[in-house]
Amino acid sequence: MKKTLFLTLVAATLSYAQMAKEMTVYKTPYCGCCGEWVKAMKKEGFKINTIVKNDINDIKQQNGITAGTSSCHTALIDGYVIEGHVDYSAIKRLLTDKPKDVKGLTVPGMVVGSPGMEMGNKKDPYNILAIKKDGTTEIYEKH
Repeated sequence: MKKTLFLTLVAATLSYAQMAKEMTVYKTPYCGCCGEWVKAMKKEGFKINTIVKNDINDIKQQNGITAGTSSCHTALIDGYVIEGHVDYSAIKRLLTDKPKDVKGLTVPGMVVGSPGMEMGNKKDPYNILAIKKDGTTEIYEKH
């Protein structure tokens, strides 16, 4: 009983990402904001394997990223695709809830104020979209 309580307390003090969550991020060598997003995810505790390629369109296509859901970098974690500047809160929720009809999350484009796209106090409103397995999207979180 004491051991179970201790382990529960230890787990509660760790961020979700610190519980051995590994993420592979594909990015081009030309995009600095991708590196900033990676730093933000590392700060949350993710273990990041960054793969730098001149062209990552093949990774996007293999994971169902379309022109309408595309951004500058693509990450893979626990069978899900994370496209662009998705906030930690949405990734944590995705990995906790594990929705079976969702293949991943995206912030299409490069929205000012999203993680990695900070520009002083300027922050544009944006939505994080869930990419469904049938190819449709729906709002997952509003920022």
